[in-house]
Amino acid sequence: MKRTGWLLLALLVLLAACAPRVWYKPGATSTQRDRDLELCRYEAQARFAEAVPPLGAFRAYVDVPFGTPFELERRVEEAAQDAVRDAYEDYRNAFVRGYVSDCMEAKGYVLVEER
Repeated sequence: MKRTGWLLLALLVLLAACAPRVWYKPGATSTQRDRDLELCRYEAQARFAEAVPPLGAFRAYVDVPFGTPFELERRVEEAAQDAVRDAYEDYRNAFVRGYVSDCMEAKGYVLVEER
């Protein structure tokens, strides 16, 4: 029974952590909030484009051992490019999330759990 209680508590904490969150500002309508959020997202994308070179500027150089068959060498290079693309997208997403959060807070919004 004790173990079941801990599992239930862990499940409740997990569910509470997954509650949807929305931006809230006293007196602001949902239309204003959506417009402000869209503006912040647009600004974030623009700032990212100014601050970071496009993905095409990044190239992964892989040192493939001499004599490696062409097909294997190509797969290794593609895997390296996929890793660069994934890291770039992760960085872009974190940059945009952070910028949007700062932008919305500057406009007077607070992130709260949806009711």
